[in-house]
Amino acid sequence: MSAQSAQSLIAGMFRSRPTRTLQPVHRHSRHAGDRELDLWRRYNTFSKSEHNARMRAVEQYDRETKKPGKRNGALGYIALEIMRFMLRLRGKRGGRLDPSLKWLADQLHRSRSAIAAALARLKQHGFLDWVRRTRLVDDPARPEQYVEQISNAYFFGLPKGAADLVRRMLRRPSEEQQRRSDEAARATRAATTSPTAIIAGVTDPALRATLAGLDHVLRSANPLNGLNRPCGDKE
Repeated sequence: MSAQSAQSLIAGMFRSRPTRTLQPVHRHSRHAGDRELDLWRRYNTFSKSEHNARMRAVEQYDRETKKPGKRNGALGYIALEIMRFMLRLRGKRGGRLDPSLKWLADQLHRSRSAIAAALARLKQHGFLDWVRRTRLVDDPARPEQYVEQISNAYFFGLPKGAADLVRRMLRRPSEEQQRRSDEAARATRAATTSPTAIIAGVTDPALRATLAGLDHVLRSANPLNGLNRPCGDKE
């Protein structure tokens, strides 16, 4: 071994190893901003009337799942408190909703364990879900970046029964009714729109020219009642 190699080996033995940050990070966490903005817009932005309908649906679900002799339904009183609070807390434009567990516990004057258990019940029954998040930390005292856990991003959901109830309260058509309405509208447009107008709406020039040529051939063809009779036919 050369002198230079020996020096490199010794230097490596005494080089300080990077220490672990020991930050508790949950598995399957995402960096902040990766996904939650789209989820907030998609699931947390709705009208005030739907806001009220959703809360009524949650309360009715808890009543309907209450067993004889039990004090609460499948969700429980604390879960109803959380749902009411979260609906008011959501951002009205972008739907942002990312309170920390400790902050929720402080605001509702409940223990963190009670809040966590109620959130789990809301998730289990389809009324709430969340994305765990992390963020990069730049620490001047450390040469490398590391991540730390931050508050979850929450978004609302509706199980089928509750979704049907919200739809009825808002007088919205069901999926089947909407499908039939769309089919009827398409059939009406097809019956009242001329072939020329349909062809004019085709964006592909080659396809539009082909369809126009076929339309011209069909228009210029003799109708069946206008065909000449074969020779020899009698009146």
